[in-house]
Amino acid sequence: MSRLLDQFLADLAAGLSVIDDASPASDLGFHVAQARDALQTAQRLLPSPAAIASGSAGDGIAGATAAVNAVRDLIESHHGPDRAPLTAYAYAFSTRPAREYLVRRSAELAWEANRIVIVLGRGVEDPGVEAAFANVRSSLAKAAVFGREGTRNADWGIAAFSLALPVEPVQAHGSDDTRDVPERLAEDCDRLSRVAFETLHDRSGHRLSGSDLQQLSRWTAMGRLLSGRLLLRVAEQLPDATIAAVQREAAGALRSSAQAWQQSAAAWHRIVDLADPRAHPKLPPPSYDIVRRGQVVRLPQVVPHPATVIAHTSAVRVGQLLFGAQWRPDGAGRPEARPVREILDDVQGVGALAALLYRLPATGWQLAAAAPLAVKQAQSGLVTDSVEHRPGPDNPGQRRFYPVHHRQLDSLTGTYRAVMPAEQIAAAALLETARQGGASVPRALLDAAAHRNIAAQQPWGHAQTPRPAVRAGIPGLRTQPSALGGGFRL
Repeated sequence: MSRLLDQFLADLAAGLSVIDDASPASDLGFHVAQARDALQTAQRLLPSPAAIASGSAGDGIAGATAAVNAVRDLIESHHGPDRAPLTAYAYAFSTRPAREYLVRRSAELAWEANRIVIVLGRGVEDPGVEAAFANVRSSLAKAAVFGREGTRNADWGIAAFSLALPVEPVQAHGSDDTRDVPERLAEDCDRLSRVAFETLHDRSGHRLSGSDLQQLSRWTAMGRLLSGRLLLRVAEQLPDATIAAVQREAAGALRSSAQAWQQSAAAWHRIVDLADPRAHPKLPPPSYDIVRRGQVVRLPQVVPHPATVIAHTSAVRVGQLLFGAQWRPDGAGRPEARPVREILDDVQGVGALAALLYRLPATGWQLAAAAPLAVKQAQSGLVTDSVEHRPGPDNPGQRRFYPVHHRQLDSLTGTYRAVMPAEQIAAAALLETARQGGASVPRALLDAAAHRNIAAQQPWGHAQTPRPAVRAGIPGLRTQPSALGGGFRL
C-alpha cells in the first residue's frame, strides 16, 4: 500500500512540474515532494509492507494514479513529439486560470491522499513510523490548503478538454446503437477540428484537394440541414412553447449555415483540381481520332482526404438520430422520423441535444477558416472551363481547360469566409437553446479561446491577442466567452 501511495505522489509531483507557474503549482509541488520524502522514511522503518493495514484503499490509490497519468497524457496528446501543437486547443493551458484548474484538482487529490495516510497510520506502534506518517499528513494537508487558496480563479471550463484524436474516420454502421451516436458525433467534430488546425499550419502530409473541399462542403451542408430537421422534430412535441420557439430559431440558423456551405460547394462547379479531378464537369467521350492515336488519358484515382469521409459520417450520425441507425443519405424513399421520446432518451434531454449539435457549427467555423488556405495550397493545379473567364486569342490550341482566374479564386475563398458568421450565428442559437433546456456547455469556453487564437494568427483576423507560445505552460491567451450573434427564424 505504501509503495502504491509513493508512486501516486511521484506521478502527482511530475504532473505539477510541467505547469510552468511560480505559484501555486510550485508550492503544491514542494509540499507533495516533502510528503513523499516522509513516506519513504516510513517505508524504510517499516519491518515489512504487511506491517500496516491497507483495507480497500489500494484500489483507490491505483485509480488515482491512473487518473493523474491520464490527465498528463490528455494534455500531451495535443502536442507532437517536437512539442508543436496539433490542435487549436493545445494553447488552452497557456492561461493562468486553466493552470489553476489543474492545480486545484491536484490539491483535491492531495487531500484524499491525506485521508488514506490517516488510515495507514492506524495501529502503528513504532514511534519513528508514526512520526513519519505525521509528517506525510502535515505536508499533504498544507499542499491541499495552498492549492485551494491559490486557485480561486480556476477555469472550470477546462473540464471539457478532450483527447486529441487521430484524423482517422470511424464509419457509421446500420448495427450502431443510437445511444452511442452522440459520443461518436462529438469525436467526429474533434477529428475535423484537428484537420482544420493542420490545414491552417500546413502540418499534414495529405492536403485537402479541390475535390475534397467540394465534397466536404456538400456533406457539411447536409449535416446542418439534418440538424435543423432534428430540432424541428423535437420542437413539434415540446410542451414548453418558449423552448420550442428557441429550437425553431436555432433550426433556422442551421438552415442558413447549410445554405452558406452549399454555396461554397457550388463555387467549385467549373473548377477542377488536376491533382485530384474526382469532381469535374461532365466530359464528352473522346473522339475517334484521339482514340486511334492512343491519346486517351484516364483520370487518376486519388484517395479522398479523411476529412471528407468524417464529414460524410457526421452527417450520417445526425440522420441516425433522426431516422434510425439504418438511415443512409442514398436510401430510397422518404424515411420516417423516430419518436421524439426515443431521440431525447438517446441524447439525454432537450438541452443536451442542443449542446451536442452546437459542436457542429463550432467545428465548421474552424473548417471554414482553414478552407481559403487549402485553396491557396491547391491553386497551382486548379483549372477551369468557365466561358466567362476564357482567355482571348492567345489561348493556344483553343483548350477547353485553362488556369483558374484570380477572380474565381477570390469568389471561391469569399464563400468560405461567408460561412464563418453563419456558423457563429448557428452556434450562438444552439447555446441559447441549451441554456433554455437547462444544459451547460463548458466546451463553448474552450471553443471561444481556440477561435480567437485562430483569428489572431490569420491575416484577416482582427483579434489583438498575440500568438501564444508553443509550449502549453507559457501565458499568451486568455480564455473568455465570445460574443456571438443571434439566430434566424424559419
